[in-house]
Parts: sequence; structure tokens; C-alpha cells
Amino acid sequence: MHRRNVLSRVSVVSAALAAAILASGCSGTSDEQQVLKKYFDASRMRDNVTLANIAAVSFRPQEEGSVQSFSIRNVTADPPRQLRIQELNKAFEDARRADEEFTKSKKEYQDKNIEAIDRVLKAERENKPAGRDAAVQKDWTKWREETAANAKKVSDARQALNAERSIAELSVYDARDPVNILDYEGTLQTKQVAISARVRTPDNQTSDKELVITLQRAELTGKAGEARTGRWIISGIK
Repeated sequence: MHRRNVLSRVSVVSAALAAAILASGCSGTSDEQQVLKKYFDASRMRDNVTLANIAAVSFRPQEEGSVQSFSIRNVTADPPRQLRIQELNKAFEDARRADEEFTKSKKEYQDKNIEAIDRVLKAERENKPAGRDAAVQKDWTKWREETAANAKKVSDARQALNAERSIAELSVYDARDPVNILDYEGTLQTKQVAISARVRTPDNQTSDKELVITLQRAELTGKAGEARTGRWIISGIK
């Protein structure tokens, strides 16, 4: 009797250990499972408020269909990438200040030569040579070309900054505790999650699809050393 009780207890412990090991083996996908379920549920119900908090891309029912169920096949983690927010913000500010200085110089030239510039513009509209204002026309053409070039530099720098900060900003967003992302440095973590999904198409047909979902999360450190770990954001689907 005593031996059977011991064996019974051993069996129970072994089963518990096996369950714990199995649970630990599956826990790696628990975060991904929760994020993706919330995303596909919100997409299916067209819950734009929830989607705005967890995703930078859409899975529109009227176009892609709606995911009814899915299973995760594998998860691949990329090496963390250093964020370049500070660097790109400096590049943007430098381009913006340079454009402001250029604009001041351009206005000074324009104020000194306003009458000749008016004649040049009129001659160009009428497709006539500028005549005695040819030198001003040449100068003003150069000013206009440099204006366009400077505007492009500022626009490109702004776009690069916005692209770099957008996912990190969304990842750490908290209306109760706002963050100025420009005060932080850090890394961006990326995972590729391959899933098998049962999708109901817009014409009410059901099909199985293999999808790869990109998840990203920011881990930031502020100037005073404070740390912020963001939530996982869905940033790509293919």
C-alpha cells in the first residue's frame, strides 16, 4: 500500500513537471498570440480605436477579408536595432535652420531687386527674353532652384525622422503618461511571426492563408536614465 502511494505521488509530480515544461515551451508565443488575436478581432469588428493603439498597418475586411482563426507556426527574432531618432532629429533641425537662413538671404535679394524680378516674371509668362534684366533673371532662376532643393532637403529629413520615430512612438504611447520621444534613445526589437490563418474573404468564401506578421517594440532610455519598454506593435503583414 505504501509503495503504491509513493508511486502515485511520483506520477503526479512527474505529470506536473511535464505540464510545466510544456507550458514553458509554449510561453514564447503567448505574447504574439494575444497581440495577433486582439488585432484580428479588432480588424474583423472594424474597431479603429483598438487598431490605432496596436498596429501601424491594416487588414481590411472589405479587401483582405477577416481572419476567423489562426495558429502560430514559428517566431523568428531579429537582432535589436539601435534607433537613430536623435541623429535624424539633428539632421532635420540642421536642414530646417539652413533653409531659414537661405530664406532670409533670398528675401533680402528679392527686396533689393523687386522691380526687376517683376519684369523678369512678366517676360517669362509672355515667353520673351528678359533683355536688360538678364542678369537678374539668371540670379533669380538660381534662387528658385536652390529654394526647391532646400525644401526637398527639409522634407526628406522630416520624412526620415518620422519614419524612424513612428513605431517607437506608438509602442510607448500612454495617454496617462505622455512621452516626448526626442528625449530618448534606445533599440527597436523585431519579430517575424509566421501563421496559418483561416480567412473569410469579402465574397463570403473561406480559405487558408500563410501570413508573416512583423511585430516591433521599442526599449528606450531617457536622458535621466529612466527606462521605458513599449508594447508590441504590428508593423507589417505579408
